[in-house]
Amino acid sequence: MKLRETGSVRFVPIVLVCALATALTSCSKSSVKLYPVHGQVLFKDQPAEGAQVVFRPAQESGEGQNPPMAYGTVEKDGKFTLRTDSHGEGAPAGDYVVLITWYDTDPRDPEKHFNKLPAKYADQLNPVLKVTVKEGNNDLEPFRLKS
Repeated sequence: MKLRETGSVRFVPIVLVCALATALTSCSKSSVKLYPVHGQVLFKDQPAEGAQVVFRPAQESGEGQNPPMAYGTVEKDGKFTLRTDSHGEGAPAGDYVVLITWYDTDPRDPEKHFNKLPAKYADQLNPVLKVTVKEGNNDLEPFRLKS
């Protein structure tokens, strides 16, 4: 009985050390400098809860080193916070085109989804929304979308 208690007592510190090592290696800093970006999306003066906001870099470099896209989901109050995949919360400084979609399910056919916003807000070739993310905190003016 004494051996079993000793064995399990030794096991706990090993598990804790492994968990701590994993946590520390997964929290390494990103090589991309990000700045906080907060905004709001309103459609017909109402919060667009569930809408997806994507910030796509306006200029693509020919060197294959394009800045990453940032995205966010609109909350109940219409507000969103951007994050950049594998880098964390925020977006790199620079000029962006903003694409917004807000999908819902067709009540007549649950397999079909439709965008509740006009297509112009998701048009990648002729974007109507543009933003500049600056170094520091970015509290953007609300996006007031209309039909």
